[in-house]
Amino acid sequence: MDSTLSLAQLPLIVCLAVAVAAGLIAAMGYLHRQRSAAELALRTAAAPGKIIYSEAPTVRVTDSQRVDRRRKIVRLAAGEHVDILETLEGLDPRFRITLKSVVRMADSAHIAIAFGSTRVSCGPLVQEKSINEFIVPRSLGDEPRCSVYHFFEKGSSLDFMRIKVRSLDAEAGTAELDVMQVSAHWPKAE
Repeated sequence: MDSTLSLAQLPLIVCLAVAVAAGLIAAMGYLHRQRSAAELALRTAAAPGKIIYSEAPTVRVTDSQRVDRRRKIVRLAAGEHVDILETLEGLDPRFRITLKSVVRMADSAHIAIAFGSTRVSCGPLVQEKSINEFIVPRSLGDEPRCSVYHFFEKGSSLDFMRIKVRSLDAEAGTAELDVMQVSAHWPKAE
């Protein structure tokens, strides 16, 4: 038997090499598809369920939405107040903050809030003295826990308010408050 390859067997060897290469490419493609499908199944299983908005349906917006956002840094001395939203003479204040005192030992501010006739909420580090009257600690980066806030959503409108204490000067009896108030209205659904 001759161990050398003849010229007649060369096309057969080339065809065999092409068939083996095509088989390897097909096998790698199949394994890649299987792995991608398995990863997708894992991601789908790990993702939370479909979000269903029953009270606030998704609507197509044709007009622009209106968002009024006010953010103020307010410095108050004990006994002073500031009106964040303008109020007509003779009416109750729409949004007024009064600094009652600076609590030296707790590094906090004693504030009272007039927000129409609405009761506001507070984070767990804030001490509620009475309705809309709070001892608010100075914010050290944990804003939700040491702030006073109000959130209300109804239909196409949203109202949000947050107050936090930025800094205190116990000697002067002043406090610097960071106040944010947002009011948003979206167009009605058709």
